Amino acid sequence: MSISLGKTFEDVETKDVQPFKEILEGYFKGNIRTVNFPVEIVGTEFQRKVWNEVRRVPYGELRTYGWIAKMVGTSPRAVGMAMKRNKLPLYIPCHRIVSKKGLGGFSAGFEWKEFLLELEGAVI
Repeated sequence: MSISLGKTFEDVETKDVQPFKEILEGYFKGNIRTVNFPVEIVGTEFQRKVWNEVRRVPYGELRTYGWIAKMVGTSPRAVGMAMKRNKLPLYIPCHRIVSKKGLGGFSAGFEWKEFLLELEGAVI
């Protein structure tokens, strides 16, 4: 069983969702630090490059858009655009990426970004 970003599955049974539910519950309880399960990531080569770098940011740590940009050889703005298209933000933890001037953006809203960073004990 896996999750495919950008694809829709009909007739998914509850038993198929249980492993993902357990991982997510563990994350929100603070028992699991890496949301990890088989995923087919659908995006451009550039987006996948950015998302792979973001996946390397450890639990509870922060990086800037500029830092990610240096790692993948692009601009902070391009990183932000790739992050905006992230359809699974707990798997690709874009909440750990911040602006040099503050929190930066987050598709689910600032309240969620702050909540997730607090959950992970990140110092802003």
